[in-house]
Amino acid sequence: MSQYRLKEVRDIVWLKLGIGDVMRFTDYIIDRLLYILFYFISIILVIIIMSLDSINNNKVLNIGTILYSIIISIAMLLIFFSIDYLRKKEVYIVINRGLEGGEFNYIFNLPDRANREHKVFKELLTKNHMYYENTLDKYRKRYKESLNLKSRWIHQLKTPISVIKLLLEKEKEKIIDENTRRSYESIEEELEKLSHGLEMELYSLRINDFEMDFKVEKIDLVDIVREVVNENKNAFIVNSIYPNLKSEGDIYVKSDKKWLKFIISQIISNSIKYTKVRDVEKKYIHVSLSKEEERTVLSIEDNGVGIPKKDLARVFNAFFTGDNGRKYYESTGMGLYLVKEICNKLGHGVELRSEEDVGTIVKIIFYDTRSIYDKIVS
Repeated sequence: MSQYRLKEVRDIVWLKLGIGDVMRFTDYIIDRLLYILFYFISIILVIIIMSLDSINNNKVLNIGTILYSIIISIAMLLIFFSIDYLRKKEVYIVINRGLEGGEFNYIFNLPDRANREHKVFKELLTKNHMYYENTLDKYRKRYKESLNLKSRWIHQLKTPISVIKLLLEKEKEKIIDENTRRSYESIEEELEKLSHGLEMELYSLRINDFEMDFKVEKIDLVDIVREVVNENKNAFIVNSIYPNLKSEGDIYVKSDKKWLKFIISQIISNSIKYTKVRDVEKKYIHVSLSKEEERTVLSIEDNGVGIPKKDLARVFNAFFTGDNGRKYYESTGMGLYLVKEICNKLGHGVELRSEEDVGTIVKIIFYDTRSIYDKIVS
């Protein structure tokens, strides 16, 4: 249940019970004004009956005795309300704490020494909570099965794609005319798009179980960038984009190699996607690695179409495509979202600067003083 829904439930409970952070005695009394009204009506009726009886028997009614009796009766009523309030106050405090904490396990902490009404209330809440947990567990299992099915399906699709790529490479080695060669390159490009889409879907499924699928190790950042560039060499060649890698010597960072490679691949893929459509004399993607004070920065810069200023604040939102996505029809709105989510889980920073018709710079920041394990556990 969302925090908004929990707050709504909490507000309803407070409204019904007349309580805030702690139920006040005045609120408790106000809720019982009807009882108090009937109590005083009954006292008045008793006094009237006693007065009529004294008149019938020619006796003088002792006003002092009546006042004394009323005072004692009111005192007993206040004592009763105080005891009842203190018993119920503990229950309300436990409920408030549970609702504020965003969890419903507080039900099991409700005191058993409350009245029968609260015991029935606790039993009802417990049964509802157990039903909720069982239903949630059922949907969790279904969701897990769905994820496993999708994951297997994606892996099965990747096999024929790899086979088609190998067949194309063999065909390209033969003597073929220029038109056939271009057709093969177009097929390869479309296969790369399909493979990239499947890879993105696979990682979007895996991110739900991120804590179960990571391995922190010391990674050579230069090597992993070169791997990604080599994997995209066909796209660079076909679209006449010139990649450039600049590094201040060997740079090592602590991260998960598989997830980090996916992040870099997503950013470079986006750079290729929006650089190839720009009409400039020389298209480039510059990758630079630098060691700064207590952090390492991986910067990927392109001279593509750039991002409109009004879209910059939302580029990391899921399914947001913006003007470029509507203009070039290649955006899924998930690439940068996954980059941001994975960086957050790994404890890395991500920054993006862009200017329309100038280009885009995306930076991945590796903090030397931040523990990756703390971020993953949290």
